[in-house]
Amino acid sequence: MGDGRVRDRIVSDFAAEWTTAWNSHDMKVFADLFHDDAAFVNVNGMYAHGRHEIQRHHESVHAGFFRSSTLAMRVEDARSPMADLIVAHASSELRGDERAPDQVRHTILTLIIERRNDEWKISAAHNTNIVPPAR
Repeated sequence: MGDGRVRDRIVSDFAAEWTTAWNSHDMKVFADLFHDDAAFVNVNGMYAHGRHEIQRHHESVHAGFFRSSTLAMRVEDARSPMADLIVAHASSELRGDERAPDQVRHTILTLIIERRNDEWKISAAHNTNIVPPAR
């Protein structure tokens, strides 16, 4: 992909769609961001393989402790190591986790976005909590 502006728009669109789906708690729309055979690793190391498993897991937590949560996301970087592939990082702030209602969770998300059959979707995502450095 020769045009960085196109790549950056694709990544920005994914971040916006991820945030909208999360904040509306529509995990069908969220799961549609992923290829059928995608993989997702959450901040606790839970591994979900396939769009349907990703959707099921997120529906479960959004029916539970994330039912009132809101997410804000910012793209940190993106590159295209080869045609039809984007590696991106986005930081996020999550509010409203019922297990810690007054806390803000900060994460960094790695996304592998791949074009197949002229359609861009996420092939892999890995989310990691950002914790303060040890003293």
